[in-house]
Amino acid sequence: MAKPAKPAAAKKVEAPAAETPAPKSKKKFIIIIVALVALLGVVGGAALLLMKDKNPPAETAKVETPKDPKFIPLEAFTVNLQKEESDQYLQISITLKVMEPELEDKIKAVLPEIRSKLNLLLSSKRPSELATVAGKKKLAIDIATEANSVLGIHNAPESPTPSAASSVSPAENQPINLVASATATNSEPVSEPPSQTPATGAEKKGVIDVLFTSFIIQ
Repeated sequence: MAKPAKPAAAKKVEAPAAETPAPKSKKKFIIIIVALVALLGVVGGAALLLMKDKNPPAETAKVETPKDPKFIPLEAFTVNLQKEESDQYLQISITLKVMEPELEDKIKAVLPEIRSKLNLLLSSKRPSELATVAGKKKLAIDIATEANSVLGIHNAPESPTPSAASSVSPAENQPINLVASATATNSEPVSEPPSQTPATGAEKKGVIDVLFTSFIIQ
């Protein structure tokens, strides 16, 4: 009866030998997972780089955004003009254009001085000076210069336009040198000096333009 126990022992020894290949398959599975994770990381990094190139930083867009102008209206002026044929006066409404919003408070703080300067400027004009479009444009430049001087801002002076220069009467021009003119006629043409380019709105500071919402000479 003791002999049949031996085959059962042999079966117990053979069972562990059949389970030995399992660790190798687990190692392959882990290696595949690690490789997939690494591949996903590379693909994700490349996608982020591409998105950065296509979408510039928000700060750059803010710098390139142009500023909106600020318009500051002044109370109407009524001044006596320089007498020509008869007594005449000027009624004018002025609006100052600036690009820096903080200048509005600064202008209000020194407004009495600005109005005083503009009253003196307007009362020094003759009706004939303000009758033409060129004369009004020159007045706008003079007003901006006076306002900026009170604010402590000095822009490059603008050169007069050809229409403004032509509006000046011959009596106000300098005397012509006839000898020089005759010599220039018999020789090569005399080249005109290069005209100065007026400063653009982007280059100016302070009051960059003056608008007339009302302009009456009586």
